[in-house]
Amino acid sequence: MLDKQTVTLNLTVPTVFPKHNVKQGLPVDHVTTSLEVARLKHKHFRKMQTMAEEQQIHYIMSELTGLSSDDVDELDAEDSAALSEIIFGFMKRYADISRKLAGD
Repeated sequence: MLDKQTVTLNLTVPTVFPKHNVKQGLPVDHVTTSLEVARLKHKHFRKMQTMAEEQQIHYIMSELTGLSSDDVDELDAEDSAALSEIIFGFMKRYADISRKLAGD
């Protein structure tokens, strides 16, 4: 069992996240080279179930990184894909267990 509370994502393209920088007390133009991605919790699944499917990944990216919606939009496509891969990795075990419980 993992005991880490976050996973570090080293960004392929260092990026400026203006709102996140202000929130962290950094200069607005600070360049971020890595993001800490929090572990997925059940509360996130519950909230996602209330959203339209096309909103879910953007919500969870924002929630697990602490980035605002506008800041998430600044992610390079390659870094966005890497973040999605981390998130889907968190979801895989949950999905596997759900299928097992459903008898699939």
